[in-house]
Amino acid sequence: MHFIQSALGFISQVDHLAIPFGQMLLFIIINSLCLLLGRYKLGLLISYCFVLFWGYISNRPYFIDTFGQTSWGLVVYALAGIAMVVIFIFGFFQSDKE
Repeated sequence: MHFIQSALGFISQVDHLAIPFGQMLLFIIINSLCLLLGRYKLGLLISYCFVLFWGYISNRPYFIDTFGQTSWGLVVYALAGIAMVVIFIFGFFQSDKE
């Protein structure tokens, strides 16, 4: 019960992460098209890029406040994100084994 209350508290607070409605709508439309066309790898890459953008660029002031005015957390987050994008792009060009 405590977990549910803390999760609802996190969701209901206004000062936490925010995602603009227009970007969320664009994300849903692009991912729906990828699923309808059977482009699963592209949909996964687009999903990851949106999450990286929302987490790092759109909500950067929140993360700066969370990490206590240190930028090392943001650097690690950015480097891990860039490494994951490179891995996804490399995997995107690999052929499917059937």
